[in-house]
Amino acid sequence: MYDGDFRFKGVYPALVTPFTEGGVNEKQYRNLIDYTIKAGATGIVPCGTTGEFTSMRFEEKVEAIRIACEAAKGRVPVMAGTGAAYTGDVIKLTRRAAELGASAALVVTPYFLKPSAKEIYEHFEKVAGSSEIPIFLYNIPQVTGVPLHWTLVDGLREIDGIAGMKDSSGDLINLTTILVRKPDEFQVVVGHDEVALPALASGCDGAILASANVFPDRYIRMMTLLEEGDLKGARIAQRSIQRIVRIFVNRGGGLAVKAALNMLGVPVGNARKPLQEGDSLGYGDIDEIRICLEDLQMIQRGPVTFRMGNRSIVAEDYPRAVGQVPDTVSDLTLLHGESLFGGGTEVAHVDLVMGLRDGPMKEAVKHAGKISENFHSSTKIKDLELTTVFAPTVTITSEDHRRMVYDVAQKAVVDAVRRTITDRIIPEELVRDLILAVNVFVHPSAANPKRVHINNFIAVRHALRRAIEGRQSTEEILSRKDSARHPFAYNP
Repeated sequence: MYDGDFRFKGVYPALVTPFTEGGVNEKQYRNLIDYTIKAGATGIVPCGTTGEFTSMRFEEKVEAIRIACEAAKGRVPVMAGTGAAYTGDVIKLTRRAAELGASAALVVTPYFLKPSAKEIYEHFEKVAGSSEIPIFLYNIPQVTGVPLHWTLVDGLREIDGIAGMKDSSGDLINLTTILVRKPDEFQVVVGHDEVALPALASGCDGAILASANVFPDRYIRMMTLLEEGDLKGARIAQRSIQRIVRIFVNRGGGLAVKAALNMLGVPVGNARKPLQEGDSLGYGDIDEIRICLEDLQMIQRGPVTFRMGNRSIVAEDYPRAVGQVPDTVSDLTLLHGESLFGGGTEVAHVDLVMGLRDGPMKEAVKHAGKISENFHSSTKIKDLELTTVFAPTVTITSEDHRRMVYDVAQKAVVDAVRRTITDRIIPEELVRDLILAVNVFVHPSAANPKRVHINNFIAVRHALRRAIEGRQSTEEILSRKDSARHPFAYNP
């Protein structure tokens, strides 16, 4: 059993790894570490799952650990990810981590080959017996294929040098069993962002989280509220980040976290192949990350100029996600935006155009409500501040389908337009000058009105931002060609 001095405290981000063509981008990595520490991180973890350690050569892992230890400068401890499928590699990397100044090592269960409990036990026994720094077990069976059951942890925690474990399984039954059986000396930290609150409330000593790259302070606040007995406040803290956390956890791990950091102006580049934006992390997910960051008031706001011929309006408080928002929207005559969100029969596909009232958009209003051969009937939405024409892109097949289109999906459009104005994406000064035409796809077999409303609401918000910011340029389309998917020929 471990009897050393290392004690886990607070929240450590499982750091993403910025890459160059040949290795680790040291400048960006140091900047990221400074950002997380200033944001409240009490420690850092290089070369974890979020750090894409399985896509790194041995020498690159050593380099990342070296940079992390130097950048931390004694401000916070470094728990180095030293896991590998081969026991010998773990021993070798753990020794290097100790030499470089790491305070502890995080060692994932051997993966891919699915070793037996005996083999897992002997693996950790050999690693701990060869290490000069304390070892933390790392349980993440959803990617390793092997769980650390509480019965095995009962034995592993008795090995000299094993100080604790990180549980990223999300299995609260197994976790709470470990917590009620463990001695005080054995430290347990939660590693699954979506269950951070119940895990911490159940007795975890802290957290190692992917989302702590972005907002470690939110988890520090949550822990403080729990210590003060304010469970309601802690629940509010968890719920405020739950939407974006779900994307981080389920959509490409480090890929999603990197997208968020890049938007915040903390450049970390892209993930290594095979991961790519548009596949593991869909384009709709990227837009949703941005909106979540806006709602959390983490996106800086600033001026954007809208030009209409000789007239200009400056929106002083536009949310300026880095890399997505231009300084000037130079021509409002006709803007186009498209978005896909959701899945199954409740999938939303929105195609919209918006432009000045005295431009070609006036034709959309003139023809609203008319029945024309080979065209789906459009309607002008009543009682909406911004003149909006609504039309389905599929033929109505039943009364239920009609209600799903003209009641549910149309209501989602109304809600999304109003929210976009509230978000100051469309300046209030421009509302009277614009006309919007929205075409929506609602599958004839769609059965869940709540899901249809949510998906169309989100898709319209995304499409409006894309239209205003010109984010479907030829350059962008070409850059994404390798991950482009037709929404209904493939899984979106």
